[in-house]
Amino acid sequence: MKRADIIKLITLCSVNYRNWPEPDKTEALISLWETMLSDVDFQVALLAVKKYMSESVYPPTIADIRERIAEISAPDRKTAIEAWGEVTSLIRKYGSYREAEAMSEMSELTRRVVEHIGYRYLCMSENEMADRAHFMKAYENLAERERKESLIPLEGRKLMQQLKMENVLKRLPGA
Repeated sequence: MKRADIIKLITLCSVNYRNWPEPDKTEALISLWETMLSDVDFQVALLAVKKYMSESVYPPTIADIRERIAEISAPDRKTAIEAWGEVTSLIRKYGSYREAEAMSEMSELTRRVVEHIGYRYLCMSENEMADRAHFMKAYENLAERERKESLIPLEGRKLMQQLKMENVLKRLPGA
């Protein structure tokens, strides 16, 4: 997003929130928003700001705006119980021998959780209540992690990925 777009967003907010931003902090606010929202499309940011303004009587922070951006940008995610229903339905449809077909029909998040638990394990298990509880907990944790990561600006996510890779490389023998 360009500086002119940031100024438009701040101007829109200043009309709605009295005495905001403080006159001596306007330039700093523009710079901060420019840095923290540079990876966001203007139309998405505009919608996020409008959404926030309709929900809160307080001026927005970067966290408030990024939260609304994540809500707008994220596809409708299934609840954990809906995802479990997807798994059990596909297990009934494909059984334990057609794992690849079942996995290809799962939504991405559901598939990742099933990969961690094990498709065959879920097919052969005799304790569906415990499996459901473990699946739902893992699904909710993974969904929350993805939601939190989506709040971080793209530049920050790239840096975090780079640091993770550097950490992995340091642990390799002979590194």
